[in-house]
Amino acid sequence: MRVSRPAVGDGEAPSGQGAVGEARLTRRAALGLGGVTAGVLAAGGAREAFGAHEPRRATPDRPPPTAEQITYEEAELAFRCHGFHLERLDSPITPLGSHFILVHFDIPTLDASGYTITVGGRVRTSLRLSLESLKARPVVKEAAVLECAGTGRSFQHPRAIYVPWFHEAIGVYEYTGTPLRPILEEAGLLEDAVDVVFTGHDEGIDLGVRHRFERGMPLDKAMKDGVILAWEANGQPLLQEHGFPLRLIVPTWYGMQSVKWLKQITVIDHTYQGVENKEVYRLTPSLSDGGRPVQQKAVKSLIRPPGIPDLLTRRRFVERRKQTLEGKAWSGDAPITKVEVSTDDRRTFQPAALGDQISLAWTPWSFEWTPPGPGDFILSVRATDAEGNTQPLEPRWNVQGMAQNMVQRLGVTVQ
Repeated sequence: MRVSRPAVGDGEAPSGQGAVGEARLTRRAALGLGGVTAGVLAAGGAREAFGAHEPRRATPDRPPPTAEQITYEEAELAFRCHGFHLERLDSPITPLGSHFILVHFDIPTLDASGYTITVGGRVRTSLRLSLESLKARPVVKEAAVLECAGTGRSFQHPRAIYVPWFHEAIGVYEYTGTPLRPILEEAGLLEDAVDVVFTGHDEGIDLGVRHRFERGMPLDKAMKDGVILAWEANGQPLLQEHGFPLRLIVPTWYGMQSVKWLKQITVIDHTYQGVENKEVYRLTPSLSDGGRPVQQKAVKSLIRPPGIPDLLTRRRFVERRKQTLEGKAWSGDAPITKVEVSTDDRRTFQPAALGDQISLAWTPWSFEWTPPGPGDFILSVRATDAEGNTQPLEPRWNVQGMAQNMVQRLGVTVQ
């Protein structure tokens, strides 16, 4: 992935605007808006205070990782791409409004009536399938945890510039759809088939390349059980921002593979080299290393925040009595076999009780904690899967800030 000094701060004001418009706000008027505004004006003029209002120029490169606070561009992305509400970890299935959202370009306006997808490439028979014909096929319902590959990006230092996710890039819907494998078999895979490419209706520019969002994956992975074409979530048609009217669901991979607003499926005779596979969504340990593509979700777990929150910091306040800590754990590689909880900021861990895994999604856990007294505590949780994968105690740095699965640190004050 290319990185360079960002050009995004070099925007130009439209003709007739800029300094003239800024001069309308006098220092006396600024005093009526509060001390911060007045102080900025006194120190350096209005341009610094209102720099975020300047339209940004596009850049063909991503900025390099930084130790600074989030940028205006990242704040805008965060508003478009909201996160999961962690208090909803008390539910096996995420309510429709609490699931995380990542929209790469624009949300396309599509109509379910007359909607079709095509299946082509290295197949014997190309197919054009309507949404209604897909619904007439065998129907499955499955819960799947979708997690953005950029999860935890903001915890690593220096921090990669993109959507500034913490722990909230997750969600579990119960999807209704039809398995992909029979569709590919019906089309007739040729002997030289290698990858399957899924293309969405959304289009934009990333890293200087104009393209529809699309992702490729190895044929054997696309043929696995659980990979479906879904048209409903939680018993309702997909929300527009979640891929209406049809999306791919790949339950064991990070969310970028579950392509939304599905337009076409293409089987190819080589490893897919599109921008979203080759340059975006890669685990790259250094600028001199090409890295490897992000695929399966790393093992992870989260605590449902106990007690009540402080509004701004989200620090939790709990009473000095026995507390039932609870949450969820998941992995894209294997079932969860162990969850451990720490109440002393990762110094020691104790085993938690596990519930049954929910469909192809996550495994609930619980832990009884009696605070030793009033004071401040940091709670953490660590999961291990059947392949022996365990969460690290600290972030493992990579250029794009991808797939961070270090243990959560949750500040709690016992009163």
